[in-house]
Amino acid sequence: MLLVVAAVGHCARGAYAAGAPSCADPNGDGVDVIDAANVLRAAVGLPSTCASAPAACDLDGAGGIDREDALDVLRRAVGLAPTRDCLPHLQLTEVVHDLDLPLFVGAAPGDDTRLYVVEQTGHIRLVKDGTLAPTPFLDLSRTISSGGERGLLGLAFHPQYVATGRFFVNYTDTAGNTVIAEYRRAADPDVAEPTAARVFFTVTQPFANHNGGMLAFGPDGLLYIGLGDGGSGGDPMNNGQRLDTKLGKILRIDVDAYPTPPSGNVGGGDPDVWDFGLRNPFRFSFDRGTGDLYIADVGQDRFEEIDFEPRATGKRNYGWRITEGTHCFDPPSGCNLTGITLPVAEYGHDAGCAVIGGYVYRGARIPGFVGRYLYADFCSNRIWSFVRDGARLTSQVELTDDLDPTHALGGITSFGEDAAGELYVVDGPTGLVFRIDPE
Repeated sequence: MLLVVAAVGHCARGAYAAGAPSCADPNGDGVDVIDAANVLRAAVGLPSTCASAPAACDLDGAGGIDREDALDVLRRAVGLAPTRDCLPHLQLTEVVHDLDLPLFVGAAPGDDTRLYVVEQTGHIRLVKDGTLAPTPFLDLSRTISSGGERGLLGLAFHPQYVATGRFFVNYTDTAGNTVIAEYRRAADPDVAEPTAARVFFTVTQPFANHNGGMLAFGPDGLLYIGLGDGGSGGDPMNNGQRLDTKLGKILRIDVDAYPTPPSGNVGGGDPDVWDFGLRNPFRFSFDRGTGDLYIADVGQDRFEEIDFEPRATGKRNYGWRITEGTHCFDPPSGCNLTGITLPVAEYGHDAGCAVIGGYVYRGARIPGFVGRYLYADFCSNRIWSFVRDGARLTSQVELTDDLDPTHALGGITSFGEDAAGELYVVDGPTGLVFRIDPE
């Protein structure tokens, strides 16, 4: 059973942007007892902030504000389940099709006209003003090995990409080893120079699986890189816990000063290590509103996990191979949890087999969704969401039937985020990319 899908409603404190009244929060500062008092005042005919946002106070949808609405707000304010689903209904809107095993979609900061889709087979495809360009933005198909968990796996644009044209890729080369390289935009902004401007490093992969793949710039302007533990099963080389290897880590480099490591990385080992104890962090993301880091780490045989890291902390041990999720793995019982940061969410393999990390929504199209983290499972195509409210999770819900009511998705391989913060879903086997829209 998915541990984070509790019997709670969809309206959560802290889930909505200040100044955007929504879901029992008419004053836009987070659901609290003040809101409950305001709804009760409105219910009995006294002045209330509900006057400026009456729909936000009508939780039961009965067409008026009454004591039942006030009770629902009060229940939510103290962490209990309201009696009505307060989240807006959502849908997947097709953006592009006919892709070849898409694994990721993203955008360059400051460019709201282009999306870039990473195909596992080695192409970066350009979607400009909603239309798929016939010519790839970049073709690395002869440079990579592809298939299984290998291929072109990650893409990140420099924070000043519009001015500099710099972007970065993560792929497995023809020998199956991980390469982190920089490329540049060509004179024609819709294509890239075909030759790498720089290769930062190559990491020997002892097995074909668990290559990680994610790249993302953090709020500090540094490049973060996800690498798996090297593959096989059970981390036979104990790479997750070893600090002298890049495998099983989140790495952090300064693309302008490399190989000089930025201050704050883990000491006493490989200088690029930021976090360790990871099995296969295929997708992670930074909340563009807070700078917090969410890491989806693919599990072994029993549990998938979401790890949470407050902004600019790092140096964390997420447990693998000592732990899988919140449970002992090696040894199978009685493991020493000293120094280990346990996940904030996990689910068992009765709900899926490979977690796909998403993003915290910070867009403008769905005001009632701001602040929610979305993630999914590749095998079951189930989609879940939660909100962090301080040290706890709230409003933990499954969105599968809302987003994919006919269960037509073939295999979610990634979420994505455009320059405006709107979210996308990548369906690898069907070659489709969707945007998440209000219904």
